[in-house]
Amino acid sequence: MTFDPVHELARAGIDLTFVSPEQREVVLSLSEAEVALLASIHERLRDGAPEVEAHIVGGLLF
Repeated sequence: MTFDPVHELARAGIDLTFVSPEQREVVLSLSEAEVALLASIHERLRDGAPEVEAHIVGGLLF
């Protein structure tokens, strides 16, 4: 089966509904390691809430 970064990020709870077409192309180019890192960071931030607040732009956190 082919790796689908969008599907994997959605499974991790990262909403990509509002990303632009250009941002979607970037997401689609992410490696499995990059997706795993984003998912891990997202989970840690979610688990740390409300102590930790993240800025979210287009469903991607930074």
